[in-house]
Amino acid sequence: MKNKIVTVADLCVDLLFVGDVKPVYGQVEQFVNDYTVELGGSTAIFSSQFTKLGGQIKLIGKVGEDVFGNYLIERLRGLNVPPDYIIKSTTEKTAVGLGLAYHGDRAMLTYLGALSEMSGDELLATRLFDKPQHVHITSYYLLAHLHDFWKQQVPLLKKNGVTISLDTNWSPFGDWHAVHAILPFVDVFIPNEQEALHISGQSSVHEAGKWLSNFCKLTVIKCGGDGAVAFSKDQKVTLFNVPAYLKQDLKIVDTTGAGDNFDAGFLTAWLAGNKLDDCVRDGMICGTMSLKQVGGIASQPTDLNLIRSKIETNLTL
Repeated sequence: MKNKIVTVADLCVDLLFVGDVKPVYGQVEQFVNDYTVELGGSTAIFSSQFTKLGGQIKLIGKVGEDVFGNYLIERLRGLNVPPDYIIKSTTEKTAVGLGLAYHGDRAMLTYLGALSEMSGDELLATRLFDKPQHVHITSYYLLAHLHDFWKQQVPLLKKNGVTISLDTNWSPFGDWHAVHAILPFVDVFIPNEQEALHISGQSSVHEAGKWLSNFCKLTVIKCGGDGAVAFSKDQKVTLFNVPAYLKQDLKIVDTTGAGDNFDAGFLTAWLAGNKLDDCVRDGMICGTMSLKQVGGIASQPTDLNLIRSKIETNLTL
């Protein structure tokens, strides 16, 4: 029996602070408005939302033999994301991300720990890459030590009829060209605007999308409050605005994971064979709803039908 989605996780504990201040050195103490401790990493946030929408996911990750590692495993279990393929390191501590949300933006510091220890051999030993239906690749740049693994595996997966989606996330090392080798094997690429510009080397979203569509079957560039733009390999370009209903009385508390939640909503619909319009709409619903609470998980929707109907009602007024 084929798995719905296989993915490799950038598992970490997120310590997220929300406030109207920026850090000031010189032992200056400041105060924030709120904080949360949450399951972090793009893959984990994606997996949580994908599961809440009824998807089945096999997640591979690595944590330390420590309190944070145990917390992540229990948190995944509580979100109905099976932790069966979480590997425990005996030498490295669990990865930790420290984030400060400030006026719709955020700054991040990351301790990689066990993330940097995960190897291609460990991934293959799970046997999950033997016959998956779909593989979703996230945090491509953060998990830079797995680049050779993906360059070897992605062509094999495509040869076996596996569909592949990709959200590289940001490159902390500036090695934007490193993803070019796997782009021709990607069915759905879902970068944000800045990632698309850096990867393509172009100066506008339109030019970036055209460049990327030479390689990927479908590229959907996320543009935040400005919506999204889809580029297909046949050079068709489709612009999508954020539905007015989703913007009504929206108070952005934290942008953490908004793009990952968009990915989950989009791919749930895409894997079901839905139209592009419906895939983007569901992505926007998930991405926008996640903005309402601290962290990328707390306000994830579980049933999109009511929101879909309100969007349709708003369109006909």
